[in-house]
Amino acid sequence: MLIAHITDLHVQSTPRLQDMTGKRIIGTANLYLLGRRSKFSIAAQRAAISAVVDRQPDAVMFTGDLTAQSLDAEFSAGRELMEPILSRFPTVMIPGNHDTYVREKTPGDRMREMFGQWMGEATPHLHRIGDVAFLTLETCRCHPLSSGYTPEEQLDVARELLAQNDAAYTFLCIHYPLVGRRGEAYGPATRALSNAETVREWVASTPGINAIVHGHEHHGFHVQIAGPKHTIDVLDPGASGYAHLPEQDRTAHVCFYRIEKRRLVSIERMRFDGTDFKPEPGGPFSTGR
Repeated sequence: MLIAHITDLHVQSTPRLQDMTGKRIIGTANLYLLGRRSKFSIAAQRAAISAVVDRQPDAVMFTGDLTAQSLDAEFSAGRELMEPILSRFPTVMIPGNHDTYVREKTPGDRMREMFGQWMGEATPHLHRIGDVAFLTLETCRCHPLSSGYTPEEQLDVARELLAQNDAAYTFLCIHYPLVGRRGEAYGPATRALSNAETVREWVASTPGINAIVHGHEHHGFHVQIAGPKHTIDVLDPGASGYAHLPEQDRTAHVCFYRIEKRRLVSIERMRFDGTDFKPEPGGPFSTGR
């Protein structure tokens, strides 16, 4: 089974004056005054979608930050961008911290209005595609410093879902990293999952998770952490919507994972060269970017 993993597209629209509330003031300053806007490009976003469609995967995972500021116009543009994938392949989607910029009864409600078919009615949710399961767990909230949080009651529900799961292979889909690229605590704290250690301890004591996929960190990495019975792969492609900025050694990435006989047998990481996505030189994650 071939599974595509994209994340952090960061579709952007110019906010209207009436949109400028709460965290969007900070976000707009980052985009337009500090230059963050130029780090993402429509060309990379469209090429990422085309790269997935060209490979004809059996399933697609999207691990958050579809938008830049949770604007209605951004969600609409993101829906149009994702359509070639959503109309062709079974897809699992979760929100990122940029998709939860405004306060909601439940984080992700605004995104769920348009993408609920691929998100599930609530989080946690266990999606089943063939012999592979995808467990989604919320790590985002509306917070002025971009700090995430996972309610501990979600961990109890997720454990029950895993106990009933008989899939051959199971991905845990989250947005925030549990660890950094060397297995260390991910930071700085202002943009990390505030109770990452609690979630990591839950992973280490809960059977049934084979791999963890996430986004948020725009430079991808692959590391392993301890599970109750075996090590667990932790995978982040890096931002799939990053502009091609060779002078800064920055560009977009997409990953493909092949699952066979209950195992992750191969990882392919594709790198955007300004026009197309091509295999990363030296093998997946060899560039360290």
